[in-house]
Amino acid sequence: MTRSRAQKAVSPRPPRQAGRPSEKNSVGREAILQSAILLLRHKSAQQLTLSDVAADAKVDRALVRYYFRDKTGVLKAVAVQVLNELQGRSQAMFSERGSLEEKIRMRLELLIDVMHEMPQFADLVFKEIYIAEGREKDGSDHDEGIAQGVVDRGLALTRVLIDSAEVDAVGRESDPRFLHLMMLGACVFYANSGPLLQRMFGDRAHERNLTDDYIAFVTRILMRGLGAPLPGKRPAKASGEATGHSEPSRGRRSGGQ
Repeated sequence: MTRSRAQKAVSPRPPRQAGRPSEKNSVGREAILQSAILLLRHKSAQQLTLSDVAADAKVDRALVRYYFRDKTGVLKAVAVQVLNELQGRSQAMFSERGSLEEKIRMRLELLIDVMHEMPQFADLVFKEIYIAEGREKDGSDHDEGIAQGVVDRGLALTRVLIDSAEVDAVGRESDPRFLHLMMLGACVFYANSGPLLQRMFGDRAHERNLTDDYIAFVTRILMRGLGAPLPGKRPAKASGEATGHSEPSRGRRSGGQ
């Protein structure tokens, strides 16, 4: 009886799951994810390895696998995290008072700055969220809803611009999906067109004021398209208001054209 109790006392515990963090002095998932984000600002997705992430986070490679399973899991987590931060910052700025011009400009700045910090950001989002979820679904509601959630939040932010009091009646009929695509396209192409900018603008291609000028230009184009008054200009008076004579309208046509 005594011997049996002794055997029970020294019987080993069930082994921990491979790579599972110990309860004390463990590095969490968030710290490892931040290491991956920092590395991807200087490495391409193809160059990044789990060993790189583990070394930067100062953890065992098995711990990276425990949290993310494989490199694909790391890349997807990075894309989701950066997107969430980007959309969260946009939402916070939109909730503050500001003109339509300020909101468009800030949105464009955020998008371009993120893609300058992480040049392969757009590729990560498309490959690891949109394409991957369309190709493979593991039955998890959480995973399947990530792509649609990203789209819905982005469109909600764009809708805020269209619903601005500065937008005219025709502009309010604009499809937010088209405006969303225009803003993303303008930012993605600019942020990834370094060699073209070098050919067109020379040394100025590396200066911040070129990006500022580009953002101001795109902002004006978008505001014109939405029928909003440009910064520093008053809305045009109704035709014939100043002279008492009516003139043919040369402005925006109905139907959103």
